[in-house]
Amino acid sequence: MRILAVDDDESTLEILSILSARLGFAKMAEAANAKEAMESIRHSPVPYDCILLDLHMPGMNGIELCARLREHADYARCPIIMVTAMTDEARLDQACKAGADDYIIKPFNLDDLATRLDRVVRPRQGAAH
Repeated sequence: MRILAVDDDESTLEILSILSARLGFAKMAEAANAKEAMESIRHSPVPYDCILLDLHMPGMNGIELCARLREHADYARCPIIMVTAMTDEARLDQACKAGADDYIIKPFNLDDLATRLDRVVRPRQGAAH
């Protein structure tokens, strides 16, 4: 599975990369902001299988990026998990309305990430067969 993680915090990207490798996923692509994420998507030879988006980033935030991704045919059904340090129900509700499939609260651990990925990715892998 090809994962793209988008977060302006370098340490969060590093943790996500380490944890996803421990879960057996190929090297995760990283982007520090929405602009880099869109460039990575544009230049990727095949669509990503899952996207992890930070809720709060400078410029375009994760909710706006999620909504924009949902407009692309390749990402209309791609699992998107929001990564956030906040538990503001209204913001999380906005993320879901924009098309996010799930969210994970920082700080997170291997089990948190595995549960979230399993929850959104496996049902779609089964539907593809």
